[in-house]
Amino acid sequence: MEITLMGTASAASGAGRDNTYLLIRNEEDCTMVDVGGNPLGKLKQLQVSTHQVKRVVFTHLHIDHIYGLPSLLWGMWLDHRTEPLYVYCDEGGREWLKQWLEHLQVTEWAIRFEIRIKTYIWKQQSTIAEGSEWTMSVLPGRHSVPSVGVMMIHEDKVLVYSSDTMINPCIKGLPAIDLLIHEATTARKELESHTSLEQLVSYYNWAAVDRVTLVHTTDGEPYTDILEQIPEEISRKITLGQELTTVTL
Repeated sequence: MEITLMGTASAASGAGRDNTYLLIRNEEDCTMVDVGGNPLGKLKQLQVSTHQVKRVVFTHLHIDHIYGLPSLLWGMWLDHRTEPLYVYCDEGGREWLKQWLEHLQVTEWAIRFEIRIKTYIWKQQSTIAEGSEWTMSVLPGRHSVPSVGVMMIHEDKVLVYSSDTMINPCIKGLPAIDLLIHEATTARKELESHTSLEQLVSYYNWAAVDRVTLVHTTDGEPYTDILEQIPEEISRKITLGQELTTVTL
């Protein structure tokens, strides 16, 4: 399983950084978790075809997490896709998403593939997709709107992506995480519906977490200062996410 950081910036974007979204690749296909700007250009940089992207999972429907979808769909149409695309969202957002697609007039492009909307209940941890050697689940987030984190288990490896959330007891309660991709919108300042690096360091069970990559970060925040001040046994596990970095699990 390979995880690529397609973007790493918080809602205000960054100088040279896109809003946070991920591409998860396994032997069978690819999953895009949220869709920020320029997904087509970044897939080309990774030499990944749009045909390989089988599903899109929206963690929530804030603009910075969904606005790249029209571009992705347009690229799939131009690539003559025929296979269905599965798009996942909370059941409460299903009608809104359907209406948005209607406003985009995707059927008037004469697309040859179905867009199949699949729903989950954001307050419940549940499996949403699975393959021969992996399962993908959502777990409740703590944000200003219904939001989920995403967990993928591939063979014996566990990936967790927090999405936008305050410190999250569902994540803290997991017995083992090989890679935690967690938001850190600020370094120190506490913001409603988000997590600071200081909160992350003080809250989670570091015996259960092998590695952490920080995303949804904000330009100009003193993340390095915090990492230099915390115990080395924790700081050595934490990496500041960089655009288009790929991690293998």
